[in-house]
Amino acid sequence: MPKKTFLNLPKTRQAEIRELLLTIFYEKPVSQVKVSEIVEALQMSRGIFYKYFEDLNDAYDYLIHFYAGEIHSEIITYMTKQESDFFQGIEAFLLLYVDLDHSSSRYRQLVLLAQNSHLFSYRSAAEHGITEWKQLLAENQFVMSTVEEQISFLYFSMKLVIDSLTDMLANHWGTEELLKDFRFKTRWLLEGIKKR
Repeated sequence: MPKKTFLNLPKTRQAEIRELLLTIFYEKPVSQVKVSEIVEALQMSRGIFYKYFEDLNDAYDYLIHFYAGEIHSEIITYMTKQESDFFQGIEAFLLLYVDLDHSSSRYRQLVLLAQNSHLFSYRSAAEHGITEWKQLLAENQFVMSTVEEQISFLYFSMKLVIDSLTDMLANHWGTEELLKDFRFKTRWLLEGIKKR
């Protein structure tokens, strides 16, 4: 994670650095990136880069975690907007990513997150937002008896979203294919797959 020096920068400067890192790490794997490329593009000294990050991997990890946090919050916002239709909220979120311009920042973020989808499995020790999550589950009449199960469902839901977007990228799906596949998953969850 970035050093305090980076976190003390104005938000606009942090955003500029993130945007440049996104461009560089989107164009080639971190193993092929050199610190000199970053410092040259940002017009800073090598020493300043190391005041912000431990190394290139630290900068890469920060970038991925930052965008994973952003997308996580955005998913919750879309779920909440639909109030009692949880999966409709997810569909509305997924549609943001269909037919993105491949040069857009959002598209590059999605590609990096899809390549690092394992990050959606890491569970935070902090329980911020759990009250709102429990309320969202109650509004949708999802019955989960423990907070542990509710949190597990939160992470399952995040993985469901990123996996759907990864499938879309891998298969070059448009709206119709993405929604069709997502609705299969929704039906399996809500209705089950075993004959009654």
